[in-house]
Amino acid sequence: MNHNEIISHLSVLDVNPSEIIYSITMETILSAIVQRLGEDALTLSLEDLHLAREEVKEALNHNLDERDYIDMGLDSWEIIRNL
Repeated sequence: MNHNEIISHLSVLDVNPSEIIYSITMETILSAIVQRLGEDALTLSLEDLHLAREEVKEALNHNLDERDYIDMGLDSWEIIRNL
């Protein structure tokens, strides 16, 4: 079986391949802004918030290699599974 056939087979086991496991929402970014700026955050414009969103997205795209986190999670999973 090739890679895609195996994924298709596993997906039949009531696993949703498009399920989001972890996400950063705009609410998460707004919360971080408020923690950083406090009441000064009330002076921010929509443009400021859009710029913050884009900078966070760019930082994530530039620095985050999700493969490392997937490998760490699967390492733990294999240990637990083999106990």
